[in-house]
Amino acid sequence: MKKNILILLALVVSNVSFAQFAHQRVYSTFDNLPLAKADTFNNGADRSGGFTHYGRFFNNSYDTMWGSWSGWSLSNMKDSVTAGFGNQYSAISGIGLSSTTNYMVSTGDAAYIKFDEPTEISGAYFTNSTYAYRDMVEGSGFSKKFGGDDGNDEDFLRIVIGSYLAGNKVDSVIFYLADYRFPNNNQDYILKNWEYVNFSNSFEDTNVDSISFRYEGSDVGEYGLNTPKYFCMDDLNAIGSNINYLFEPLSINTDTFYNGADLAGGFNSQYLFFPNSYNSQWGSWSGWSISSKLDSETPGFGNQYSCINDSKKNFYLAGGQQTEIRGPYFRWEENLLNKKTPFITSNMEISITNSTYAALDMEQGSGFSKKFGGVDGRDPDYFRLLVSYVDALDAILKTDTIYLADFRFADDSKDYILKDWKQIKMYDDNEIKFHKLRFNLESSDTGDFGMNTPAYFCLNYNFKVVGINELGNSVDHTVSAYPNPMHNILTISSEYTIQKVSVCNVLGASIDLPAKEISATKILFSTADLPSGVYFVTVRTEYGKITKRIVKH
Repeated sequence: MKKNILILLALVVSNVSFAQFAHQRVYSTFDNLPLAKADTFNNGADRSGGFTHYGRFFNNSYDTMWGSWSGWSLSNMKDSVTAGFGNQYSAISGIGLSSTTNYMVSTGDAAYIKFDEPTEISGAYFTNSTYAYRDMVEGSGFSKKFGGDDGNDEDFLRIVIGSYLAGNKVDSVIFYLADYRFPNNNQDYILKNWEYVNFSNSFEDTNVDSISFRYEGSDVGEYGLNTPKYFCMDDLNAIGSNINYLFEPLSINTDTFYNGADLAGGFNSQYLFFPNSYNSQWGSWSGWSISSKLDSETPGFGNQYSCINDSKKNFYLAGGQQTEIRGPYFRWEENLLNKKTPFITSNMEISITNSTYAALDMEQGSGFSKKFGGVDGRDPDYFRLLVSYVDALDAILKTDTIYLADFRFADDSKDYILKDWKQIKMYDDNEIKFHKLRFNLESSDTGDFGMNTPAYFCLNYNFKVVGINELGNSVDHTVSAYPNPMHNILTISSEYTIQKVSVCNVLGASIDLPAKEISATKILFSTADLPSGVYFVTVRTEYGKITKRIVKH
């Protein structure tokens, strides 16, 4: 599928012809909502009345007389230390979920989210503001120290999250930001990390058109709640432990692309999230696009969405010197207390190659970048990709290097510009547990404004679907599925009451298995008529949902 297109025509096409596709799930990560600088906030002083992301409206009310606000503010503040009202815009985590920058801060009982149309919503991540956290830990002139002097006071701060459709309440859940009501004081806590909250007691996505938030607490005075009524929220509609992440990989129609022009802020393919930032004013983007354009002959920016190698019919296109892929957003629990950090499984093959734009610029040179090797082919040029494996605290665990072009060899015949797919290393989970993959591009061809070589590369991955237990779920021991491989009978047993069992094949299609014996903690299924292959059995107990990979011989 190679085309020779006039560059001018390609420019026109690239600006007006892009694909819209149905997102499997849109997260409101808030990272593509603008803030003027680092370590700042937008509290609605511009009287805009709120924030909108992908058909979701977050209300804000600003009082110019008092300089006060309620509803939602957008923030990237990092002060997790300073106590008091002057630090009302910081999250106690010091950063957004997965070490991202932006998050929402809410105050007052009037905060809500309004959807343009009824939407399937799962939940979001929450934590305390620094202001509320420090007041609960230390006390202040307005509010008490939680637990009192001896730690025995049964204090709490919670939010009541109500979901509505057409004015009718669909569901209501309670989430504790702090809880000192346990008989054992060692279990008392004030939330300091991001915690996932389902908006539904059924642990399923809920069709809603609005969500409300209300505070309740133990420290109440003459004018109501004394504890500062603040919380922070990030990644609305992210995937939590209640959501089965065995999605199909994203695909797109032939010879087209999606570049984030719908301002979704990114997309997820299977259980990975690919951030995207689109500038509507300039029609530019950074982060990730998904493309099926395979024009390997037309040089220049107008052909920025094509891959130099046509062996993959759909691929992910990275734009910008630094991009990243985020891992799964799951709340994993160990004995309901000790949290275990999720990480990206090594059971995945990721391959890299050049975009056509970058490859032909390096091969031929352009008005912006040089021909690699120079006129005589002797210049020691290079274009390389640094692949960093990053944990949940944003610490780099390891960095590997892949050369997209290398002209540094003493023997010029060995110089190359990568046009094949090259696989990157995926480390075993016992070696390193990483939450993100970060990609940095470096080139020998730099100028006054940085790298001259077009900052693009293509990525493709083959994710071998695994169960949550294979990703390290710490409550996996509570559920067993045997024998594995199975033959005529499959037994599901649990230490706890089995609420539901579902089975799907590798394509995600549901499979109905006849049950031979059923009890509260054990079910025997007949699998005699089941074709040989790999299947995924999802078991729900009171501890949540666990998925097992089972083979039928």
